[in-house]
Amino acid sequence: MMANVNVHELLINLLIPLTLATSFLIVGGRRLDTAIKVVAGQAVLLAGVTAVLAWATGIKEIYAAALLTVFFKAAVIPFILHKVVGRVGTRREVRSYINIKMSFITCAGLIIIAYSVSGNIIGTSSGIISEALPAAISMILIGLFVMITRKLAVMQIIGLIIMENGLFLAGVGTTHGMPLVIELGIFLDVLIGVLIMGILAFRINRTFDTIDTENLKNLRG
Repeated sequence: MMANVNVHELLINLLIPLTLATSFLIVGGRRLDTAIKVVAGQAVLLAGVTAVLAWATGIKEIYAAALLTVFFKAAVIPFILHKVVGRVGTRREVRSYINIKMSFITCAGLIIIAYSVSGNIIGTSSGIISEALPAAISMILIGLFVMITRKLAVMQIIGLIIMENGLFLAGVGTTHGMPLVIELGIFLDVLIGVLIMGILAFRINRTFDTIDTENLKNLRG
């Protein structure tokens, strides 16, 4: 039994940092198609974390959450984003309010803050939870940072997905799984949100011949 617990913790300690690291890849990336692939990879890693938690706790419903994560976040949503990028004809993000170096420094600071705050909340002896919560808060903050600093609508959608991934990790890691109906509702809400934002990005491109949201300032009276 102790060996199994050690395996669970070893896998969690491997998968959660990798999941968080993908956020850095998105922050430092410039190509939209690459960012979409990375966020899909983040979803696969998140599903892996969820599956390990299901294995560790013996709660079979959590396996369903892992499968839904792969289906919606690693397949359906990236497919939609690839379609949006293909329709608007943009493969590279060239504009940002903050350069890559400062973005990395800022995100590193956000991670330090997240781990400090979560350490005060859960302490140092919370097992698997001690790894999930600080990483989840870090992803929420980094996703918000991406939404604020990136000017292209697709990157802002990706920032929203990173935030939702962080919320999902926090929910699964700290509660050992939410009811399946609630999880399914959350996934559908995210899917509908991405569809709406994808349509909005397409309309912005059709109006301004670009998906740079800074052009929306021209609509002010």
